[in-house]
Amino acid sequence: MSRFLGPIHQWLFNKIRSSEELELKIIENIQTKLDVNIDDIVSTSRTKIAEPIENKELEELVDTDNIHGWLQEKITLVETRQAYIIKNIVDRFEDKGLNVIKETYKEQAIKSAEDAKLNSDVSNPAAIYKSLNNYILDGMPCDNVNNITVNAEDRLEWKVARCLHKGYWEKVGASTELLYELRKIWIENFVKNANENYRYEFKIEDGIMVHEIKR
Repeated sequence: MSRFLGPIHQWLFNKIRSSEELELKIIENIQTKLDVNIDDIVSTSRTKIAEPIENKELEELVDTDNIHGWLQEKITLVETRQAYIIKNIVDRFEDKGLNVIKETYKEQAIKSAEDAKLNSDVSNPAAIYKSLNNYILDGMPCDNVNNITVNAEDRLEWKVARCLHKGYWEKVGASTELLYELRKIWIENFVKNANENYRYEFKIEDGIMVHEIKR
């Protein structure tokens, strides 16, 4: 790895890659399970927003003079493109498309949880939360929008006052309610498959997003 790159850059890049893998799996599942062709949606998303990242190592792709800016740009592009694709699938196929998308989110979450059980500590809420953040894309580390308000043996709560994802979805006219529903599905399935003794709950109170991992 380049001397300019550190583990945190690779960690974040892996999460961007995972988000792109989810996008590609959604496309694949829609086409195979519904027996349809959505090449026009995919092509337009890439023309208007960006192509997925090339299949190369981070050090071959990144602008080492602006590592932070390069990674932030890739987050913006993948989140915006995914929102565009999901919106257009739901617009065209309605509940049939939405159900496939939800199932794809669930499948990736379960797969990530199984990996987490093998490679990290998931024995308590704080450990599950730390492991969760190795997989799900939630902005740059310096954004620091997750505020942990309860850190107890059997319960962890964190609150988010500023959503990092909302703007990407609004930019393409996608529903933010759907954004939160899909992220809830992902986190809920990650938590219960990482450690069956715990569950995840999500709610919005006075514009503040409240997340909990608890027994």
